[in-house]
Amino acid sequence: MATVTALRAVIRQRTVGSQFASLRLNGLYRAVAPATSTTSQVVLPFQAKHFSVSPVTKAAPEVEQAGHDHVMHWTAERLLSVVLVGAIPAAVAIPHPAMEYFLALSMTVHSHWGVEAIVVDYIRPSLFGKIIPKLAVGAVYGLSFLTLGGLCYFIYTDVGIINAVKLLWKL
Repeated sequence: MATVTALRAVIRQRTVGSQFASLRLNGLYRAVAPATSTTSQVVLPFQAKHFSVSPVTKAAPEVEQAGHDHVMHWTAERLLSVVLVGAIPAAVAIPHPAMEYFLALSMTVHSHWGVEAIVVDYIRPSLFGKIIPKLAVGAVYGLSFLTLGGLCYFIYTDVGIINAVKLLWKL
């Protein structure tokens, strides 16, 4: 209550009112009382729009036409994250090339989905046109294939991921 009283006193002085005029014009704030009235003018933020957290039952038409199932993809990402929580200690406990290959594949797919989501979110066709986003996603796929190939080569020709981490940990 004291804050509102202090705010009214400042607005009455009309020294701050002109400083916030640009905010009112930009739509960030609105005046409750008209500026020509004799009552004091209080600057309040706009009321928030109605927000619902109910689950979406139907996808947007362009998503349905593309045939993407985002719920299934999200579930697969969460499932892979849970699998990685168990796969990393299992690969340490069971030093076998099959476990190393599984770990390499899981970590590569996990990081691929994360980087792909970043690229799709930030390199949008509305900002960059139609070609650059496709090239960026293609680069993500290429990087993921090179990463998986490099890890498999490292597992096959050298000590493997887990033994390399153990050797680095001894340093």
